Amino acid sequence: MTKHTANQFDLRRKTRWYARSLSIVVALLSVVASGCANLRLPAIDPTGTRIFSPLPTTTSLALPGATGEGIGCLRRIGSGLGGGLGGGLGLGNCIRNFQFPTPAFTDPAAPPQCLVPLAPAPAPAPVAAGIASNEPCVPSEPCSESCKSGPPAVLLGNETQLRDVFKLPTRGNRGCILLSPQKIVAPVGGEVILKSGICGDDGYLQIGQPLEWMLTPDSVGTLLQVGDDDPGFLHRLAKISKVEKKDASYAKGVTSSKRTLITRGNLDRSDDVELEKGQTWITLSSPSEGTSRVTVLAPESECWDNRKATATIYWVDANATFPSAQIESSGTPILLTTRVNRSEGRLPAEGWKVRYEIQDPSLAAFADSSGPVTEVPVDENGNATAELIPFKGASGSSPVTMKVIRPGGATDNIPTLALFSGQTFVTWNAPQLEIVAAGPEIASFGSPVGVFAEVSNPGNQPLNDVRVTLEVPTGVKVTSTDGFAQVLDRVIVWEIGTIPPGIKLDLSTEVTAKAPTQLTFEARGSDGLVAADTVRIDVYRPALILEVQPEKERYESGEPVTFNVDVTNTGERALQDVRLNAIGDGAMVHQVRGGQRVTKPKEDGPLQPGDTWKVAVVFIPTDAGLRCVEFSATASGGQQAQKRSCVTVINPVPPTPALTANLAGPTKLKVGDVQLFRGRITNTGEVPLTDLRTTMSFDPQMELLRRTEKGIDSAQVDPFLIAWNHPTLAPGESQVLEAEFRALDSNPRSQIIMTTRSSQGAAGNDSFIFDIEPGIPPRTGPPGGANAGGGIAPEPDNRVNPGGTLQPTPTIPGGIAPIPDPSRGGNAAPGVNPNAVGPGTGGVTPGPRPPLPVPNAPTGRLALSLAGQDNPVRVGEPIRYTLRVVNDSTVTNNETSLRFALPAGVDLERVSQRRSPELNEYNVNAGVVYLRDIRSMRPGESIDYELVLSSNQPQTFDLVVEGASQLTPQVQSVTASTTVIP
Repeated sequence: MTKHTANQFDLRRKTRWYARSLSIVVALLSVVASGCANLRLPAIDPTGTRIFSPLPTTTSLALPGATGEGIGCLRRIGSGLGGGLGGGLGLGNCIRNFQFPTPAFTDPAAPPQCLVPLAPAPAPAPVAAGIASNEPCVPSEPCSESCKSGPPAVLLGNETQLRDVFKLPTRGNRGCILLSPQKIVAPVGGEVILKSGICGDDGYLQIGQPLEWMLTPDSVGTLLQVGDDDPGFLHRLAKISKVEKKDASYAKGVTSSKRTLITRGNLDRSDDVELEKGQTWITLSSPSEGTSRVTVLAPESECWDNRKATATIYWVDANATFPSAQIESSGTPILLTTRVNRSEGRLPAEGWKVRYEIQDPSLAAFADSSGPVTEVPVDENGNATAELIPFKGASGSSPVTMKVIRPGGATDNIPTLALFSGQTFVTWNAPQLEIVAAGPEIASFGSPVGVFAEVSNPGNQPLNDVRVTLEVPTGVKVTSTDGFAQVLDRVIVWEIGTIPPGIKLDLSTEVTAKAPTQLTFEARGSDGLVAADTVRIDVYRPALILEVQPEKERYESGEPVTFNVDVTNTGERALQDVRLNAIGDGAMVHQVRGGQRVTKPKEDGPLQPGDTWKVAVVFIPTDAGLRCVEFSATASGGQQAQKRSCVTVINPVPPTPALTANLAGPTKLKVGDVQLFRGRITNTGEVPLTDLRTTMSFDPQMELLRRTEKGIDSAQVDPFLIAWNHPTLAPGESQVLEAEFRALDSNPRSQIIMTTRSSQGAAGNDSFIFDIEPGIPPRTGPPGGANAGGGIAPEPDNRVNPGGTLQPTPTIPGGIAPIPDPSRGGNAAPGVNPNAVGPGTGGVTPGPRPPLPVPNAPTGRLALSLAGQDNPVRVGEPIRYTLRVVNDSTVTNNETSLRFALPAGVDLERVSQRRSPELNEYNVNAGVVYLRDIRSMRPGESIDYELVLSSNQPQTFDLVVEGASQLTPQVQSVTASTTVIP
C-alpha cells in the first residue's frame, strides 16, 4: 500500500467516525424533539481503544425537555447545527445539568455465538459439492478470533458525503466466509460444484450478500455457471446485487434467500446437491489435467482477514479396470492384474502404482512382499500385476482391496493422490478336517457314560481316507459303541473313508471309569490332514444309598401312606448338609405341608460313615390308582441318590348293610321226639339295620310246640311258618330265635329253613337238614295242637328252654292247612324243600294232612338266584339286586365265573359282598361286566352279592346273570325284570 493510499485510508476512517457521531447527534435531537424523556445509548469505552463499549453494554440518558428544563440548551444545540459539526453545539454545559433516569426496559439478551465450523470433508469424485447440513453454518475453516471481536475493516473516508451516513448498516457482518469443498480430485471433463456463504454475528448464514468468484491465472479450466435463485421484485427493491458471470474466470454471485436442491436431472438422489438458505454456488470444469484454484471473496464483509477463501481442484486424466474374482485349487498361486490408462488415446498410466491388500492374511501372502500388502507399479502396457501365494493346506475365500495411486509429478503441482478403489475375491478349494469331542464333566464311579465326537469336512473338496481313533486309557472299560466302530486292543477305530464337503458325522461310545480320565479323539485324512480333540471326565465315588419302603402296598383313598426311608453313608468320610427331598405325584399330598414337595434336612449333625438316617414321610392319596413319590437324598460334595416308591390306592368301599342267619339243632330224631332248634341273626355290617323280618319254615313231618314270642308276627297264619319282626339291629348285635318241634313222622332228609331281611336290603339265610327215624307215633289230640279240644298239653321242658322264652303254639281253627303249592311261594333257594311255605302264602284252608314229601337231594352243580329289591324305581335312583351263588353239591367247586350285560341306558354303580374284598373287583368290557372269579367254594357254601345299577331313562329291562364253574361248565343263567318310571 502506497503512502498516498494510506493517507486516503486514514482519511476515510476519520470521515466515517465523524459521520457516525453526527448520526448519533441527529438521532438524539429527533428523540428530544419528539418529547422522549429516556434514551438508551452505547456506553463509552473506558479503555480508549474504541469509542463505545461493545453490546450489550449501554448507557441510559435522561433527556431534557420532558419537564421544561434545558430548553435553552436544546436551542443552542439546534442553532449550532448551522455552524458546522465542530464547535457550535456547546454540549458540555447542558450535559452537566442532565440527570440519568433508570432505564424503562431490561437489557436485551446477547446474540448467540457463531457456531464453530467443522473441518471440510473430502468430496467424492467426479462431482464435488458442499456438504448439505441443517446447521446454521456450513463446514469451513474456523474464523479467527480477531475477526469476531476486532474493529471494522473498512471505514468511510473524509470525502464521504453526509447522505452516506444514513447508509450505515444496522448490524455488521462479523463472520468469516465459508467455502466447501476446499480440496477435491476430479476427472478431466467432469463438472465440480463449489458452495460458499457468510456467517454473521448471530451465528446464521447471511442472505442477499454479494460474493465474487475468481479463477487464478495459472489455473486450468473455466467457470461454467454461477448460482442464481431468482430473488424476485422485492429483493431487487432492496438493491440486492445481481448474479452475473463476467467471463470464464470471474463471476459475481449472491447468497440465496431460500433452500435449493441442485439435481443432475436423474432419479438418483445420491448425486444431488442441497443448498442451504444463505449459500450460493458455482460450477467449473477442465478438459485437461492440471490444477484449478478458485477464490471466493465477500466484498462487503467487515472481516478483512477472513473475507476470502480458496478451493483447489486437481484434474486427473485416467481410468482403471480391476481384476475379477478367481477360484483355484489349494496351493495354486493367483495373479491379480489391474489395468490403468489415461483417458486421452487410452495411453497407459506408466509409473502409477496399485496397492493390493488381502483381508484374510491367514490364507495367502503376496510373493514380492511376503505379507498381506504390496504396491505394484504400472508397466508400459498399463498393467500392475501382483501374485498371491497360498499357504500350505489353506482353503477358503477372502476379499482383496485395490487402490490406484497417482504419484506427484515434477512437472505439475499435483500431490500424490489415491484416485480409484476396488475389490475382488480369491478362493482356494481344498478339503479340511475338524473333530469336536464331547462328554459329561462328571461321571459316577463305575457307571456307564457316553462319549461323543463330531468329525466334519468344512472345506469345499472331498476328503478321502478318513480314519478316527480313540485310545482307551488304563482303568477305562468300553461297554458299547456305535455300529461301525471296531474295538481293538485298548483302541477304538472308525474307518470312515470319504467325507464330502460340508458333511458332519457323529461318533459315539460308552465307557466306565473308576478314576478321572482323559479321552482323545484323533482324526487323519488324505494330504496329511490331522485333527484331534480331548474330553475330560471326573469320576467320584457315590457315598449315599437310599432305601424306601411303604408300610403296606395297598391303601384306600384318604388313608395316610407312610414311607420309611433309610439314608446310609457308605463312604469313608462324614457327609455334611444331608437332605431328603420327596415329591409326590398329582394325587399325593404331604400330610403336614399340604403340598406335593417336602424337604427334610438332617438336623442332628453330619451323617457319619456307616450310619443310617431313618426318616418317616407321610403322604395322603387323594385319588385311586398307582400313586408314586420320588425321593432324593443329597449331601455336600455332589453326593446324591434317588429312589421311587409306589403304592396301590383304591377308593374306599362304601358301608354295605350285611346280615347273617345261623340255624342249629340235632342231626337225628325219632318219631315222637321233642327237640329245640335255635336260630341266630347277626348284623355283620357297619350300618344299623331296621325293619327286620325273620321267617322259619319247617316240614309237615314236624309239629311246632313253642317259639320265641319277642317280635312274633301274630298275623302270620301259615301253619308251617314262623315269622318275627324286629325294629332295629345295631352293627355286631345278634338276636336269638328258638322253636321247639315234635317229630310226627319219619323223613330221612327233613329240613328247617331260616331267612331274614332288612329294609336296607341286607339278607341272610340258613337251612338245617336232619333225619327223622321211625319210632312210636305220639298221641295227638284234636287238630290244632295239644291245648285244643281239651287234649293233654305237653309237659314243659325246662332243660331245653330254662328262660321260659318258648310258649305253646296257638291252635288254628279248622285243623292244619294242606301243603301249599310251591308256585305260590316264589323262587326257593337252592336246596330248599319245595313243600316249605314262605312269605306271601295265601290263606289257610282246612283239610286233612297231606302225605309226607320226599326231601330234595343236592343237584351236584352250580346254582344261581337273582332277586330285585327295588321295583318299580325312578330314573336315576339306585336299582338293587341280590345275587346268590350256591355250590349245590357234595364236593368242592373251583373257578366260578360270573358275568352280566348292562342294558341300554343302564350303568353299574357298585358291586359289594362281605366274604372277601377281592371279590368286589370287576371290569367292564364292551358293556359286559365280569366279576372276579371265585377260586373255591366248599360243598353247600353260598355267596351273596349286592349289585347296584341305575338307569338314565324310563324303561323295562331284564338283567340276566350268567355263571359257569369247573363243576358246571355249562353256562347257568338267572333273570330279574325291573321297571323304571319317570
